[in-house]
Amino acid sequence: MNKRIKLERYILKEYQAKDSQTFLYQLNYEFYFDKEKFSILLNNCNSLAKEYHEFGKSDNYDEVVKSLLAIFEHTLYLFFVHFVENDMFTISNYGKDLTATDVSDYYLQIRDITEKIIL
Repeated sequence: MNKRIKLERYILKEYQAKDSQTFLYQLNYEFYFDKEKFSILLNNCNSLAKEYHEFGKSDNYDEVVKSLLAIFEHTLYLFFVHFVENDMFTISNYGKDLTATDVSDYYLQIRDITEKIIL
């Protein structure tokens, strides 16, 4: 199996958030932001963007990009609702090992990746 297919499958699995070991599952259902898993996601997205630029879009490109954008949008949304007064969602490790600086850095990385991956 080639690298692009592996990366695409990884992103689609993250988007589905059915596996309790995925970043999005842990954030959405366990209220935990795993910095290491998110960094892996960002690195894989950068690698996939390079694959698309080098070899062109795959047959799964549209679905993968929609999934990726949904992951990023939902992550940013959960950052937002974390701070909404009287909202039930709270990121359990925010302020312990996840800081406002981290969130700003992630936002900039997300912007960079989406710019690269949308051809």
